[in-house]
Amino acid sequence: MAKGGRADLLAVCLVSNPLVQVNGVQLRANQNENKLLHVAAKEGHADVCKLLMDPAVAGIEFRARANSRESWSLMAAANEGHADVCKLLMDPEVAGLEFRARANSIDSRALWKAAREGHADVCKLLMDPAVAGIEFRARANSSESRALWVAAEEGHADVCKMLMDPEVTGIELRARANSRDSWALWAAANAGHADVCKMLMDPAVAGIEFRALANSIDSRALWAAAREGHPDVCRLMMDPEVAGLEYRGRANDMASWALVAAAKEGHADVCKLLMDPAVAGLKYRARANSINSMALELAANAGHADVCKLLMDPEVAGIEYRARANSSASRALLDAAQAGRADVCKLLMDPAVAGIEFRARANSSNSRALWAAASEGHADVCKLLMDPAVAGIELRARANSVDSRALWAAAKAGHADICSLLMDPEAAGPEYRALVNLDSS
Repeated sequence: MAKGGRADLLAVCLVSNPLVQVNGVQLRANQNENKLLHVAAKEGHADVCKLLMDPAVAGIEFRARANSRESWSLMAAANEGHADVCKLLMDPEVAGLEFRARANSIDSRALWKAAREGHADVCKLLMDPAVAGIEFRARANSSESRALWVAAEEGHADVCKMLMDPEVTGIELRARANSRDSWALWAAANAGHADVCKMLMDPAVAGIEFRALANSIDSRALWAAAREGHPDVCRLMMDPEVAGLEYRGRANDMASWALVAAAKEGHADVCKLLMDPAVAGLKYRARANSINSMALELAANAGHADVCKLLMDPEVAGIEYRARANSSASRALLDAAQAGRADVCKLLMDPAVAGIEFRARANSSNSRALWAAASEGHADVCKLLMDPAVAGIELRARANSVDSRALWAAAKAGHADICSLLMDPEAAGPEYRALVNLDSS
């Protein structure tokens, strides 16, 4: 009856009449910790809720109590967006002064639920002292402003604005965008909600002392936006006029981890922004050669040729910060070769792209890239690595390195075509061709 909204039937059953029973037991509105009220509230049956709490109908000692189980009925109604029900549950004239629901129960969880679902009208009610009661009103800064965090994550800009408005929440209870190292900003940035991010960093909206800081935890919010490929958000967080000169996101924080994340995922537009001194700031621009050019290595492994090209471009990355394809014994080339990324391998070895002094060396680590490509069956890559016109006459991979290890790997995997290539004097070079060493079996 409560779930179905049958107020008429419920009213009959609730009247103190021993003849009206359910399963042999007289129905009481407060039985099972007021579960009937919880169910009705969740379903949005305001008339039923009113009956359950009415002492004239349910009985003074059996009326439903809206504050039971930390006001769980209020939480259920708030989560579903039933503003009328929420208002009833908090009304002392309807619910009873001592039994009214408390919006600040369990760190204002009802507010958190309403904020997450984007129910701005419910949020406003829960924080209104005239509705919820001055001592029971929900607090927007509870649990380190968790309501703001969930609203920001879901992109509810109107709710976020309300939670930070001192006229709505109360000057001392407003949500703080810088709580927990600006985690609301991180959540919004990760989801790509540019409008919310801008609001959280705006001192006029969030408050000068409570605004979110884009450089918190080594610019974690910038890293999240870069990883997910949100260039508009990245640009906002690096903008000194939006984020504040001293609080702007720094693209070179943590060895340029934002660039590494963007490069791995193939977000070329984001990579370009992070390395642009006009956007990121000359002092804070990302450095493509950080951590032995890890950004290049990850991009190469994933096959993002466009990103690799950008990272090695001195005009984009900066002459002193460009990624070096020969870093860590040409690890980027090894990863690309193993993954079969022929186009990327070619770029990494191209002196016009990678730079004559930074180009990848196919013979590094005893031609390990050739061994990896041969093992995986990438004939096109093997051919490139041994081609003097592509790899360079002095840097070409040598098929006879380490007792012709590449030949052994290809033979073990059953790649006959690659075995032929490795032993071909025209493809591998007469002095570097793989040799069948019968004594090493």
